[in-house]
Amino acid sequence: MSETSPNEHQHGPSGDKYPGDRIFGWTSHPKTGTFVFIGMLVLSAALVLASFVLPERHEYVHLAEFAPFYAIFGFLAFGLVVLSGWPLRKLLGRPENYYEPEENDRV
Repeated sequence: MSETSPNEHQHGPSGDKYPGDRIFGWTSHPKTGTFVFIGMLVLSAALVLASFVLPERHEYVHLAEFAPFYAIFGFLAFGLVVLSGWPLRKLLGRPENYYEPEENDRV
């Protein structure tokens, strides 16, 4: 077999490890999760505050006339979907050693 040189797998003049690093390289920064979380909080707060300023809505369900109703409903629905993963894992999950060979199959 042939050996590869250290420069053989470099993509482009910047020497990025992968071609997608130019576009998605910022996602590997340690503080990215914090920035995205703070950005989502600011966006959510702005939308809740905007619901107080917007003109009156004529909703079919009277509970929906409460200004932050859709924000609270969306958060609770998302939380329900995330928390339903625990019982679903117990129902559909495999044991940890499911893919390991049995004792009598080992050579």
